[in-house]
Amino acid sequence: MREVAQQYINQGLQPIPLSKDGDGKGTNIKGWDTTAFTAGHFNEDNNIGLNNKLSNIIDGDNDSAYAIELAPKFYPHTKMLGTRSKDGKEVVSHYIFEGQIESNEVRCYPDGTTIAELRPHGNTVVAPSVAKSKLFNNQWCERYWANTAPIIKSDNILQQFNKLCVASVLKGVIDSNNMEFVKLAACLKRYCKDWTFDERVAFMEIVSDSIKNNKGQSIFNFRKDIFPKIKSVEKNWDRESSKQAGYNSFAKQVGLEPEYAKEMFEWIGEVPKEGSSNDRKTIVDFKAMAMSAEAFLRKVVRTYLVPQMICDIGLYIIAGRPKQGKSYLMRHLSFAVQNGLSWLGHQVMQGDVLLLALEDNEDSMNLNIKDMQMQNLKKPTTFVEQCPTLERGFVESVRLWHEQMDNPKLIVIDTFQKIKPMGSQKTNKANAYEVDYYYLSQLHELAKELKVCIIYVHHLSQADKSHSWDKIMGSTGHQGVTDAMYMLEREEAGYKATFKGVGRNIAGFEIDMEWNTNTKEPFTFQYAGDTYQKQTAKHKKDIQMAMVQLANDGVPEVKPIEVYKVLNLISNKEKGACYKNMQRMKEKAELKGGSKHGTYKLRYGVECYDKYGEIISSPEPWGDGWKMPASGNKKPEKQSLFSKEEINELYESVDMKPRYKK
Repeated sequence: MREVAQQYINQGLQPIPLSKDGDGKGTNIKGWDTTAFTAGHFNEDNNIGLNNKLSNIIDGDNDSAYAIELAPKFYPHTKMLGTRSKDGKEVVSHYIFEGQIESNEVRCYPDGTTIAELRPHGNTVVAPSVAKSKLFNNQWCERYWANTAPIIKSDNILQQFNKLCVASVLKGVIDSNNMEFVKLAACLKRYCKDWTFDERVAFMEIVSDSIKNNKGQSIFNFRKDIFPKIKSVEKNWDRESSKQAGYNSFAKQVGLEPEYAKEMFEWIGEVPKEGSSNDRKTIVDFKAMAMSAEAFLRKVVRTYLVPQMICDIGLYIIAGRPKQGKSYLMRHLSFAVQNGLSWLGHQVMQGDVLLLALEDNEDSMNLNIKDMQMQNLKKPTTFVEQCPTLERGFVESVRLWHEQMDNPKLIVIDTFQKIKPMGSQKTNKANAYEVDYYYLSQLHELAKELKVCIIYVHHLSQADKSHSWDKIMGSTGHQGVTDAMYMLEREEAGYKATFKGVGRNIAGFEIDMEWNTNTKEPFTFQYAGDTYQKQTAKHKKDIQMAMVQLANDGVPEVKPIEVYKVLNLISNKEKGACYKNMQRMKEKAELKGGSKHGTYKLRYGVECYDKYGEIISSPEPWGDGWKMPASGNKKPEKQSLFSKEEINELYESVDMKPRYKK
């Protein structure tokens, strides 16, 4: 015992010699609570206790079976103390933490029996002591250390202790009625104002999972049965007409005395006088709860379902006129994600897909997939024809699918109009914008909750509007809620189309596509090039062609207006684009500045170009027979045929230090 006592002292703990008389947990030594005992005070007739205060420890002592079961869910991983009976049964009931709180805390069930204790004062009987234990009908039992983890410091141990005690009470009073969780959600929202939404959800999930049937199986499916009701409470909280439960209503539902229910919620929150002006108010301390410097500095990487085009989390809309290929495009994307293939020239993120083709039937879908040559690929979860609307179970159905999948990534809704309710009491007095915003917000929240990408198909209106994105049918609610918008515009009765996108987390893009009519390949759109890049390349070629023509006519240095005339540019928009491209070409050394201000000349002699403006030969020293120097201080491999001024100009054109001093 002396050796063991010395080991505790070496760990910075203060042991106490306890008598084995009585229950083996007491001492007759006066002033034990303030005495620093040495190993010499111990003999074989002693048990060993730790002075909680002098050892700077807190003993989380769980006295009830419910608290013992739930403790690992609330307490962090620290050193744990167990009790072993004579017949070898073991129970881990003590969690040892570093630190001090003001006083010992004791929580009891309605019948007065102890749930758990949190003791910064007094002593804790530790290994290898043998003492009587209430856990085994006051039999003499051995104390042992259940793990080798260090004693950790926990700054919120009192909060976790109180959560544990409340959960232990709830486990004993909640049965199979989901309404009990509805009222619990309202009480937590009302009384635990410093809890976040995620904290409330996590707490109720622990409670629901702990309630089991005779076979030891959880009664509730939390995500299916309870979580939607929590969301409903949250959504309707601020509505004047809604009635949200308080402790009285909850107590009546679960069979507790109202005063006890009030006391229980005060363990974890603050219970104002029921019906007071503060009862339903949500007051946020913006300054205290603002994003921390660490949050701003935390490294976050944006991830994409389709690189640079579609993020892997969020709500997105693809719009286009009827019968232009939107459905084919989304089905191609669905199969690409499900099988980890490429789409429009991009390798996509692989994962499970839910394809809601609500304007099709099984026969048409079957034919479409065969047309696309994808009948032998792994199929996404495909649902055709009718499904519940947003007010009749759509969200709950998607959550159920999400639970069933191993790696859910994409949900395609074709079309949004099929899941939008036709009208309800919630929306019949609202304008079009409010209605669209209300329902689309549900999809947006669902995407964030499940961490998936949701894309819905929508149509364009027939109205002629100046701004292309204003053509989306319906209100601007579509533009306001969605994270990004995509539009498919196809030539009338043609094979060419343009696909463009703009949004919060993507750079705007516009690409060209062609309908693939090759029967040996997928019958859908294929990537045909970047629209902007193709247009820019054509503009550059046209400018060089015009300047070659002018140079051959004896005008080697030209002003932009002379290029306009050759290219027959009439509108200010065309002239402006040409002028900007000439500036960019000068910045990139594709053109040179002339001897007069505002003039331009070809980079090379006119003999280096054909009549269409294409370069046919390069006179630069690192062209034929020359190698570009690695740095400005390295001599060329051959003696240059150019002057020092020309060499310096060439080096500067590629952002290198001039070869020769000026």
